[in-house]
Amino acid sequence: MSLKEHLQELNQLQKSLRTALTEGDEAGQAIQVFYALHSQLHSRRVTPNITWSYEDLLLDGLDEAEFRKIPEGQEHSLAWIVWHLTRVEDVTMNLLVAGRDQVFEKEGWQEKTRSPFKHTGNGTSLEVADALSAVVDINALRAYRVAVGLATQEMVQSLTLSDFKRKVSQENVQRILKEGAVLPAGMDVVDYWRRRDVAGLLLMPPTRHTIVHWNEARKILDLLKAKLTKSNERRR
Repeated sequence: MSLKEHLQELNQLQKSLRTALTEGDEAGQAIQVFYALHSQLHSRRVTPNITWSYEDLLLDGLDEAEFRKIPEGQEHSLAWIVWHLTRVEDVTMNLLVAGRDQVFEKEGWQEKTRSPFKHTGNGTSLEVADALSAVVDINALRAYRVAVGLATQEMVQSLTLSDFKRKVSQENVQRILKEGAVLPAGMDVVDYWRRRDVAGLLLMPPTRHTIVHWNEARKILDLLKAKLTKSNERRR
């Protein structure tokens, strides 16, 4: 399959997931669709038997400079995108859906990744994205993403049909703020999450939100490659 066909498949899976979560009468069907979509948005280290991974396509084989660079006119680096996607999935799937500790806190990933902060990056500036990009341990960051992906898939397998309509606990919403997972400047996203049921959360942070940012990552890679091409042409 071409990249275009793979992206069309992702969008179709997203539509199918919405239907299964909001109109279906079998939890197993929705879980199966979620698993198929979520697996393709994570590395094969999460689901080894998949035939295609958007994450691996974009990130495998890159050097650290490519991960850390914020192209001119852009707000994010690839490192920031991986951080943001992983923190958002960790917070929403574990604190809000499962009502349990974040993988980040439970397994000490701030120290492992050498991140200067623990928040998701919502509501922050270019300077914050640059600060993270400069120091984060890239290998540890991708390992953290694997750990979060595995935790999400384990948790989703236990959901029932009634869970999909369950509203998130306001006590768990408060944990987001108490644990510093989102800064006050990013409260709009917390307000969005607090109004969602479990189905609504499954349809955004670990799936649609990820597609959007991987598409952004593809644009960043195109810009980096274009700059490298121009640099090589000048040397000739």
